[in-house]
Parts: sequence; C-alpha cells; structure tokens
Amino acid sequence: MVDNPSPTEDRLDPPINRIPFDIFQVIITLCRDDSSESFQYTASQVCHLWREYVLSMPLLWNRLDIDKLPLKWDLLEAKLERSGRAPLDIHIGQVPFSKSALPTLRKIMKMVLPHLNRWGYLHLVDVPHKVKRIVLDQVRAAHAPLLEEVRVIQSSYYDQPSKLLLQNTCSRWKPRDLFSGHLPCLRTVEWSSPLEDRKALPSFKNLRDLTLGDGTLNDRTALPFILLIHQLLTDSPSLEYLRIKHIPSNVVYALSTNHECASLELSPFTHNLLRTLIVDSSPTLRSTVLRTLILPNLRTISKIYYNHYVELSVCESIAQWNSLPSLRVLSIAEDSLIGSTANPTLPLQLSFLARAIHNLVSLRVLSLRSINFEGDKYLPDLGTSCPHLRWLLLVLCRRLSVPAVRAIVERRIRTEGMSPLEVLCIQPDHWRNTEDSRPTQEDVEWFSEHVDTFKQQDDLHYITKDCW
Repeated sequence: MVDNPSPTEDRLDPPINRIPFDIFQVIITLCRDDSSESFQYTASQVCHLWREYVLSMPLLWNRLDIDKLPLKWDLLEAKLERSGRAPLDIHIGQVPFSKSALPTLRKIMKMVLPHLNRWGYLHLVDVPHKVKRIVLDQVRAAHAPLLEEVRVIQSSYYDQPSKLLLQNTCSRWKPRDLFSGHLPCLRTVEWSSPLEDRKALPSFKNLRDLTLGDGTLNDRTALPFILLIHQLLTDSPSLEYLRIKHIPSNVVYALSTNHECASLELSPFTHNLLRTLIVDSSPTLRSTVLRTLILPNLRTISKIYYNHYVELSVCESIAQWNSLPSLRVLSIAEDSLIGSTANPTLPLQLSFLARAIHNLVSLRVLSLRSINFEGDKYLPDLGTSCPHLRWLLLVLCRRLSVPAVRAIVERRIRTEGMSPLEVLCIQPDHWRNTEDSRPTQEDVEWFSEHVDTFKQQDDLHYITKDCW
C-alpha cells in the first residue's frame, strides 16, 4: 500500500477532484437545478469522492417536492436525513391527493411535522381546502422559528367540478389564525386563495413581501379596497413589496368603481419603507390608491414601462405633497384613454403635471400618453427637471410640437448634471395632430444623432435593458 501517491498518480485525478471542498461546494451549488430531482443523485454517483462530498452538503437535499405520483417515500426520508439541520423548502401540490387524500396527508405530516423547527419555505399549490387548513393549523399551533416564506396558491383548477375538490369542513377557519402563532422569521407571503371577508386577512407584522393574487379579494367597491391597502401598510411597517389584484367582474362594475373613485377623498397615509406597489386593477382605481398615499421610498408601480399606467389625477398629490420622490418609472395618460366621459377637471389636472414631474427627481422612465398639451402649454420642462431621466415616450399626444421636444433633448445635453436621453419615442396621433407634431425626415436624422434610440412607434418592449 502506498501512503502518498506519486506525482504521476496525482496527475491522473481530474482537476475538480484536486480543488478544496469549499470550492467544490460552490461549483456544485451553482450547477444545481431546482426543477430537477435527479441532479444530486447523479452527482453523488460520479465517484467515491463526489459521493462523500455531495452527501456532506445539506443544502442539496433540503427541498421536498411532494407533488407527483407515486410518492417515493424512501427518497423523501433519505433527503430529510441528508438535509441535516438545514432549513427545509417544502412544496406540496394537488396530485398526491387525487386518491386517498387524508391518508396521504397523514403520512406526509408524520414525516415532515417532526422537523417543523426547520421549515424555511412552505408552498401549497392547488391543494384541497381541507389539506390546506390542516397543514396551516399545524404551523399555527407549533413553533416555526425559521419559516420565512408561505405561498398559498389556488388557480382556476377548482373553478370546475373535480374529483380533487374537498368541501370546507370548517367554515369558521380564518387565515388570520395562522399568523397569530410564533413565526418571527416570516418575511414573504403569497396568497391566491379566495377570501370571502377581507377582515380575515392577518396582521403581517414583520413581513417584507406580500402578494394577494387572483381571487383573493371579493370587495365590490373602491373604498374597502383602498382601506384594505391602508390597513395592510399599517400592520406591516417593514413591508417593501406589495402586489394586490382587484379585477372588476364586468363593465358595469368597472364604470361604477370609476365614478366612486372620482368623488373619493381620503387623508394621505404615509409608509416609509415600501419600494414596490403593484396594483393590478383599473387605471382609475390604481390612480386613486396612489393619490391617498405618501411613499418616500417607492421606486416602481410597474415592472415594465408600458404597463400599469396612471391617470392625470395622480399629479395633484405628487405636486402638493411630493408623495413619490423616489419613483423611477411612470406612465401617465388622460382619462379618455380608458373611454371615460369628458373630465371637467382636466385643465386643473394638467396644471399640476409640470410641478409633479419636477418633484420626481429619481425618475428614469417617463411615458406620457394621449395627453393634449394645448400647444406645448402643459409640456413639462424636462430639460431642467428629472436629472436621471433616460427614456421619454410621447405616445399619441396632441398639440405637441417637435421643436419643443428637440429643445428638451438639446437642453439636457448642454446642462451639467442632466443625463442625456438614451431612448426617445414620438408616436403622433395621425388623426388629430398638426404638421408640426410629426417629425420630418430632418427631425428623424437629428434625433437619431443625439439619442441612442429614436422611435416613432411605441414598440420598445423588446428592449431588455433594465435602465431603472
């Protein structure tokens, strides 16, 4: 037996087998694919050394996917053992409950419940209501000190009769009860399961990320919806990300909501840490929500520039309260874009536009849509405001002159401390614009020389650069 291998034998080992274990661990972790169940098993069978290393990496074995049939109980038990003390990532889907739902659930809980103190993530996707209730009741009744994320998702699967559908056997059960337990590390909640009563929503004290998805809320009017957002922000002083859906069930309801928003007056509410607020609803309701909030750290109300636009009514609160000083992406449109009737307050709203834009000192992307600038009278002075602005989109705007836009581009180039425009889009309203609103060939050449990208059609969604 040779205690020390010769240099020749050492050279026969592949390079990866000669690196330290901590570097090997980093490489294997980066190569891991969470969507594949076979990676860690394949890696552990490469050679004796790899098997020793892979079995010594608990984070390769801490994800339990319980969403396929047949359930491989022996492999799940092996992963639990090999995960050591690592936080568990538990995913439970609908498929295991297609037959013998409760016996299957008992077996699952018998396996994972003794490790509740290690639960880090819990995802329940389209599970029957009884299963959901039992699992969440167990979390509520015990101590889960490492639980950071809870996602309860119910898609349209249960909209149709199904053999997986189990009736709610406890009508008094409320999700609020779940979060009254000991969950000091809970930071993320995604809830897409129907709630008949918005008051059933829990108080999320330490939460950072909250998503209330499709079918969660059944409020029929704007006021309860807005008050709910205020309540969520009150209960969650550490919240940084909030996405909430309020989709009108029909056109009549949408119009009645818009009329209610027009007369709604609420005192502004301040939340200091929220950075993202995405309201999947009508532009009118989204605008009304923003009018009632002062959010000093809010950066975005949309993930992409052309989605989730707001109405001119938002400008008054931004101008008067400087309510969104950190906002980076904003798309503003006149009410007429969504087919509402003539707005008698439109001249007043337009008068706040320039002051509002002046207060948006962090803005990177600005889209102005279907706005009548009255011969450049209401066009904001973007040559001396919004120092970080990079994208400017003027889409279907009326009574806007191209020379005024050229003056903005020139002024930003000449003014110290102003970022030159990288993307400019002027899409004329060919039905209602005058000749000076349409770029000539000379204008096109000039803009193409002074900005990186000039377009006459709003098709910039193909640009993947995350300029904000």
